[in-house]
Amino acid sequence: MMTQPIRTFKDLTSETAPAGGNANSKFGFTLADRRMIELRARYARAEMLANGIGDAILWVRRQYDRLTAGIKADLKLRAAEAQLHRMTDRELSDLGLCRADINFAVREAAEGVTPAFDHVAGPVAAANQNLRRAA
Repeated sequence: MMTQPIRTFKDLTSETAPAGGNANSKFGFTLADRRMIELRARYARAEMLANGIGDAILWVRRQYDRLTAGIKADLKLRAAEAQLHRMTDRELSDLGLCRADINFAVREAAEGVTPAFDHVAGPVAAANQNLRRAA
């Protein structure tokens, strides 16, 4: 088995440094210049990483806020539906609703769309006729 001689750093070549490791001859940078360039590159990498981590944290925060807002809105809708389901049929008819319309009315009202029942079943008469007698 043949052994290879130990190569030192001076013997290695690269694209930027000719054989012998003399990088000053190609670009003319001093040691202080190279250190300054390296420090600036390190700072730029650290800044890029910090910006990426900050953006990731903000993204997670926005997703968390959206999730909690959605859960809160759903709980409010469920509470409104439960409140209407606890009403009697007479109270619901005073509002112009029947039990089958509760879910639709609550969900559509939450989206800003007012349910229109008149074009489906015609005008709904109020169950409380006392208002007509007083007028």
